[in-house]
Amino acid sequence: MRLRGLSVLDVHLELKKLFDSGRMVQLQQAAQEVITHNPDVLQDNRYPSPFQYLGVAQYALGDLAKATETFEEAVRTNENDVMSWVHLGNCYLYLMELTKAATVLEIAVLQKGAVRDVHRLFKARNWMADWQDRDELMAQVELVVADDLLHKRLCVVNPLDFAELPSAQILGLSRQPLIAGGGAVTTANKYNHTNDDWMLHTSELRVGFVSSDLGIHPVSTLIRGMLAMLKGEKTTHRIKVYCFSLTTATSWWKRNITQNVDYMISLTGKDPSEAASIIHSHGIHVLLDLNGHTVHSGLPIFRYSPALVQISFLGYPMTTGVSEIDYVITDAVATPVETSSEFFNEKMLVLPTHYIVNDHLQMLGHTLDGTRPPLSSATRLDPPYHDDVFVFATFSNWQKMDPPIFSAWMAILARVPSSVLWFLRYSGHDDAESHLRQEAYAHGIDGARLVFSDLEPWINHTYSKRAADLILDTSLKNGHTTMIDALCAGVPVLTLEGSRMSNRASASALHSLDLRSVLTVNSYKEYVDLAVQLATDLPLLTQLRETVEARRLQYPLFDTSRYTKRFSSAIQSAWQMRKSQQRNHDDAPAFHIFPPLRSDNRVSPREIRVFSALSANDGFDNNSVGDLPTRGWDESRVQAMLSTQTPIQLHIGGRIQRPGWWIVDAADRDHVDFVMHMDNLHAFPDDSVEVVYASHILEHCHYGVDNDVDRTLREWHRVLKPGGTLFVAVPDLAALSSLFVNETISEQDRFFVMRMMFGGQLDVYDVHKTGFNAAFLSTFLTNAGYCEVERVRGFNLFEDSSEVEFRGVPISLNMKAQACKSNQRS
Repeated sequence: MRLRGLSVLDVHLELKKLFDSGRMVQLQQAAQEVITHNPDVLQDNRYPSPFQYLGVAQYALGDLAKATETFEEAVRTNENDVMSWVHLGNCYLYLMELTKAATVLEIAVLQKGAVRDVHRLFKARNWMADWQDRDELMAQVELVVADDLLHKRLCVVNPLDFAELPSAQILGLSRQPLIAGGGAVTTANKYNHTNDDWMLHTSELRVGFVSSDLGIHPVSTLIRGMLAMLKGEKTTHRIKVYCFSLTTATSWWKRNITQNVDYMISLTGKDPSEAASIIHSHGIHVLLDLNGHTVHSGLPIFRYSPALVQISFLGYPMTTGVSEIDYVITDAVATPVETSSEFFNEKMLVLPTHYIVNDHLQMLGHTLDGTRPPLSSATRLDPPYHDDVFVFATFSNWQKMDPPIFSAWMAILARVPSSVLWFLRYSGHDDAESHLRQEAYAHGIDGARLVFSDLEPWINHTYSKRAADLILDTSLKNGHTTMIDALCAGVPVLTLEGSRMSNRASASALHSLDLRSVLTVNSYKEYVDLAVQLATDLPLLTQLRETVEARRLQYPLFDTSRYTKRFSSAIQSAWQMRKSQQRNHDDAPAFHIFPPLRSDNRVSPREIRVFSALSANDGFDNNSVGDLPTRGWDESRVQAMLSTQTPIQLHIGGRIQRPGWWIVDAADRDHVDFVMHMDNLHAFPDDSVEVVYASHILEHCHYGVDNDVDRTLREWHRVLKPGGTLFVAVPDLAALSSLFVNETISEQDRFFVMRMMFGGQLDVYDVHKTGFNAAFLSTFLTNAGYCEVERVRGFNLFEDSSEVEFRGVPISLNMKAQACKSNQRS
């Protein structure tokens, strides 16, 4: 694209065309070209600046850091580029640089006139518990929303962040079409699945999870165990689990999830349409979104309907507003269908008990043991508090707090003089601490009674939280992961039940412990009175705590195995319904799906096995807070090699270690450098590998069903540099067939030849699924994008099956090929 000499208007039209079509990769390239070679357009404020287009493209492609740098440069270049100020504030907010976010958004809204973005300023301040002018800002937000809805304009206010809006506005916002970008998606762009009837007849159910939170995020800590258990789960179908990652963030969690699911596939840097194409190529039956309208959302991908059934799950406790998503996974307490369905675009896929999955008793069993720590030990504060002080606590982050709930907390502290309120320090804690202490003084409470402590390493955090006596839940939005943490620690959680999924999550969890009627209230007065009663009646509180501690080991809330079976049953019910519609060419909309009435669906006790990550010897970083990547993992090691320009040579399925070669294998053995499947080299970027060597590996792939052979060859082609070399060896079916029919060999030798044709079958993986002769393999390679394909006698690289002869006959078909690519230099 030649944008160097175009006028401001023509530049804008070209960039807008790319944006509207969702071609973010091309938009990024084009905007960068304009900034570099056509700088005269950068000072014109009549149209969105090229910086805006570049930053939006970078953000959409998952690079928040680069987007932030772009918007910083934009406002330095042109201080009147108003929307770049807005975007910059948003980036700081996502990076949790809250003071910067608030400062920049004040410039945008209060000085530069971006009044329709007042909701962003409100959000930034709220994250720091800065409630100055809160009512006035909320009133402005309400006016903007009302005006947008009245005039049927797309309103960019996320209803999850503004639960205080009138219910009619919440409903109007929830029913809007998708806010996130991704280009215009028409019926013609979507997958109609008319050619996917083969998916109705497979014995397996392919379930995909799309998320930006598989690396460093509470979602990973919650879902890890279920994903591992779900793999191979079978009722009607055997389940095959796919994870589609939207970012490159690495952590112990991502490594462990990668090892425990069937496929971990990176969609980083892909346009929504390309990402949807990748998902569809894997033949996914059921696709679940774990983000909703949060940072690096994958919802634009779902607009293309890459899967037959599409579901919202876990990460966004309200409707997505996306018509292409069929269901939301929930439960009857979190969303009573009779009162909640009007607020959801999706139909409800109702689980028997709680909808929030967790992995706590598989990972944190060691934190249940030992004596309960005093507050002074748990917080490491100096001077320490007296151990007889009553410890109220709320572990929610600042954005879930608001003046009404804080006033209730101060009323509780006033009535229980020998008590403190314990908070955790999240990002932006300095400003939040000072703001909350000022609010406490305004309520007549000594600000020193608010206790703030740093986050503990994740592996021990629930042990420290046992120091709390009673958790005071937030009412605007409940604690979700933090609420589960507290109950796992054995601490009772007092919650004010609301009317939305986001503030009924705690009631749902308490229901799964059969404690909803005890710890759930319906008014602020009841909330304050019950907290005071429990704090002043220690025998009652002790009895309640002992009940929580006992039931966490018996009732459904922490029973991941039982949850996985119920989850599996629910998604298979959704699939069976869609399967029936597909067979009958029925376009009728989906309807709510309720759990079957079975005895095992009740909130009833059973013994739950308890495990600990510390005893697993699996490389868990005991010092990690949970938000820091562990060093030495696949992606960081690859980046280190690339940064030093070390040539990368991969030996797929290798057994022989050799300097300069990296062994890739699905099994985690001592000699293996990278544990990953051969058709999913997710740690390696495009065009990063010099050589791929694969000897007697490819024959283990299917040529039909989902064509593993082609997908594997294309994955190797992806990672190879332009002109990079593939050495591939497979059993030569022509040579083996001639040996098999040779009447001069013994039956014992004939049996040995048969084993070379079909695999030794020493385990379920040692099976050959495709036979090759020279013509077959050459065609597969050419179709996958290779050129210069030639058969060779040997490679002279490793002493392996590629060198084997039987009765003087070479039984290996050895080929060498280059990865031909459009960007290859001639």
